[in-house]
Amino acid sequence: MSIDHKILGFVIFAAGVRHRSHPGSAPAGFHVRAKLPYAKSFGVTALFIGVLLGVWWFLTHGPPDQRIVQPLILPSPMEVLRAFIPLHTEQGLVRSIIASWARVTTGFALAAIVAIPLGVYMATFAPIAAFFRPLALAGAYVPIVVFIPLSMTCSVPERPRKLVFFSSAVLWLCCRW
Repeated sequence: MSIDHKILGFVIFAAGVRHRSHPGSAPAGFHVRAKLPYAKSFGVTALFIGVLLGVWWFLTHGPPDQRIVQPLILPSPMEVLRAFIPLHTEQGLVRSIIASWARVTTGFALAAIVAIPLGVYMATFAPIAAFFRPLALAGAYVPIVVFIPLSMTCSVPERPRKLVFFSSAVLWLCCRW
């Protein structure tokens, strides 16, 4: 894509923004919290998806060395469609999704098993709340990224490491509440 096309695109975009920003040029029917009929709502949603796909195509069309965005960063829509079947048949995408979902769900369940009773006890009994208060106060200011190396040192096998991370992340979220 040449520089002339990029400049032309910017000029068209800027002209549209300038026209819309002029007082009194707002489209009729734009009202705060107004009800939108289903057909118009569907049309506006379809328009957004169309614009999104158009921008995607525009950024990724042409030979790989002449694209605005390289294929490694953003493949074209057709490249994504061509990769869809091999992802499912050869690389086990659905199986990986189910395994990830199971890890996250198990980690959340383990954290909930600890955090919910502990929260009830802390709300009910002042000595228990005073005992765990330093952990709750410190946990509220610890970034969640800290739990990645912590989970690596706490467990050796691959699967428990991920469960330790998800459990500690959910416990961290409970401390933030």
